[in-house]
Amino acid sequence: MNFQKLLKEAKKAQQKAAEIQEKLAGMTVVGTAAGGLVEVTANGHGQIVAISLKPEAVDPDDVEALEDLLLVAVQDAQAKAAELSEKEMGGGLGQMGQMLGGLF
Repeated sequence: MNFQKLLKEAKKAQQKAAEIQEKLAGMTVVGTAAGGLVEVTANGHGQIVAISLKPEAVDPDDVEALEDLLLVAVQDAQAKAAELSEKEMGGGLGQMGQMLGGLF
């Protein structure tokens, strides 16, 4: 493969990656804990955008349990966001991403 073609492919991959990053910003995933008592919504980049608590999740005498539920839901949302990102980047860049990834 000649250098000019490689640069052209790299530029295409960079543009496609930027498009995917923009798409991910608009996508959301929901992490949950305790069967949905706590829900955490994150965008495709893993940034937390909302937290929802059902009244049953709030026990003033056991704040530590709520903290644990929040942590589990946040971790679940971030794991789902990472999975979504990986899926989108892998599918979006396809062969081009694999080819360029092998260079570095």
